[in-house]
Amino acid sequence: MIKAQTRSLERILKRFTPAAFKKFALFFMVNPLTGRAVKALGIKKNLFGGYFDYATVTDTEAARIFWGVWESAEIRFSKRFATAPTIVELGSSVGVTLGVLATQRRNTRFVCIEASPSNFKKLERLKSGLPQGGNDYTLVNRAIAYGVDSINFAHTSTTGSRIDDTAPATGAQRVPAATLTALLREFDISGDYTLITDIEGAEAAIFFQDRAALTTCSQIVAELENTSAHSIEDQITALKDVGFRLTERYGNVIAMAR
Repeated sequence: MIKAQTRSLERILKRFTPAAFKKFALFFMVNPLTGRAVKALGIKKNLFGGYFDYATVTDTEAARIFWGVWESAEIRFSKRFATAPTIVELGSSVGVTLGVLATQRRNTRFVCIEASPSNFKKLERLKSGLPQGGNDYTLVNRAIAYGVDSINFAHTSTTGSRIDDTAPATGAQRVPAATLTALLREFDISGDYTLITDIEGAEAAIFFQDRAALTTCSQIVAELENTSAHSIEDQITALKDVGFRLTERYGNVIAMAR
C-alpha cells in the first residue's frame, strides 16, 4: 500500500483543520447563490487564476469552479508538474484545468481529449476565450478505448459521464474511440509531453496495453480509479515498471515523472 503524501502547505493546513469547520465554510462558499453571483458579475477567473466561462455550467458548478473546489488536487499538481512543451489531457471535461494552465503557460501546445459530446461543446466555447501567448489548442471529441472503433458513452452529469459498454446502453451516445498511440501519431506528437488524465479508470488500459505511448512522456498527472482488472496500486506499479517515479500523491491523484 502506497500512502498518500503531499508537500503542499495548503493541504497540510487542511489536514489539521477540523472537519466541522471545513463543512461550515463549504456550505457558505459552494452553493447556487454564490454561483449566480459569479455569473451576474461577469467574472471570468477562478481562485487558481484560470479563465472560465461560467455560463456553460450550473450555479453550483460555477461556485465550485470559482472557489477552486472542482478537481483541486488535479489542478494543483498540473500547475506544478505539467511543464513539457506539449500537454495531452485525457478527459478535459468542460476545461477547468485547461483554463488554469492556459493562463500560466506560454508557447505550449495543448491537445485535449473529451468523450462527452455535451462537455465537448462547452470546451469548444471555452477555447474562444483562452489566452494565446503563443499557445496552440487542439480539441478532440473521442473516447480512449482499445480494440474498438467506437463506444457507448453515457453523459450522466458534467463530472459523472462514463464509458458504458452495456447493450443497449440507456441514454448513451456512440462516440468514436482511439488509443493514446493513435492520437499521438495523428497529431504528430513525437517529442516530450505531459499526460494529464482523468477518464474514470479507462487510463489503466494505457498503462498495461499501450506502454509504447508513454515512451516520450516525461510527467503524468492522473486521477486514478480502482477497476475490475487493476487496482490503483497496480497502476502505480505498472508506471514504475516503465521508468516513472512517484513525485507526489494526494488520495487517488498522483504526479509521476521520469
